[in-house]
Amino acid sequence: MIHQNDPDMLPDIQSDGCAVLSLAYFREKYQGEPWTAQALNSIWNIAKQNGVIDSTNTITNWQGLCNLLGLHLKYVDGHFPIDSAKAQGCYTICAWYNPNTKFTHFVVGTSKPVEYDPIKSDIGPFYGSKTVREGYPKKEDGLRIFQILA
Repeated sequence: MIHQNDPDMLPDIQSDGCAVLSLAYFREKYQGEPWTAQALNSIWNIAKQNGVIDSTNTITNWQGLCNLLGLHLKYVDGHFPIDSAKAQGCYTICAWYNPNTKFTHFVVGTSKPVEYDPIKSDIGPFYGSKTVREGYPKKEDGLRIFQILA
């Protein structure tokens, strides 16, 4: 799977694309359709033009983003605790927080090592973002839940 810090990604994706890449991971991993930087850059631009992602690079329409990415997912509105029963049988992405940097970063996974971290790194032990290496999942409201459609 491509990473947000790939040099071919748009600068906005490189800095703020973690949630988008964590969602996009579903298509490659579970629908068997790989991504290119060019395709994700194009979707990012369309999402920005249509208000799915706002001028601060915040996702304002999660379902709209799923649709643009071609994902067989339905967004469950809300921010959920990482142990939410609603997550059973669903695809989830999780916000992690680093108390040292005060930064929040989305990944696929609620414990180390995570399944997918949009930041690729050669620094161990988990070879991902500094936020995951030094931080923790936001337990009370970090989970975004997506029902898997047939």
